[in-house]
Amino acid sequence: MKMKQLVIGAVALAMSAATSAENYIGATIGPSHIDIDCGLGTQCDDGDTGFKLYGGFDVSHQASLPGLALEVAYIDFGKANTSILSVTTQSIEVSALTFGAAIHPKFTSALTGVARLGLAYVDAKSSGLFASSSSKLKLHGGLGLEYSLNRQFKLVGNADFTSYDTGRQSGSAHLLSIGAQYGF
Repeated sequence: MKMKQLVIGAVALAMSAATSAENYIGATIGPSHIDIDCGLGTQCDDGDTGFKLYGGFDVSHQASLPGLALEVAYIDFGKANTSILSVTTQSIEVSALTFGAAIHPKFTSALTGVARLGLAYVDAKSSGLFASSSSKLKLHGGLGLEYSLNRQFKLVGNADFTSYDTGRQSGSAHLLSIGAQYGF
């Protein structure tokens, strides 16, 4: 519940801070991967379906840097599972609230690139025999492409990367996703 309240507050703050800027919101979905220690002789499923909800606003007119935006996002990287001889199962769930900057260089009038860098408040939980959870501040990075269908709508493809730590296990998490973005 705490993560949901943070997401709602962060999105509201980001949107209200940009009264004269170009705002945008987007949603993507796709395959995710969470590094999990599978050990020897175990079954391992480190892939899942994840999603990303994000919003941002263009600050390039204030920073004199074309295509610069500030963004906030919620990313659900899904769950990874491992089982030892089908007797005991361990799973790790990872989600993150990210804050950062994005640069949007234009390649053509319709195609734009995206590079993201910021901080992520990463929530990681493991369940099973050695259950643990932790929420830590980590680096977040991402790359993407945006294709403009018209002035407001874009098709987007993103790759988002961060790391997690449950207190007992750590690793990386990434999401490759496609979706849509709406500018207003």
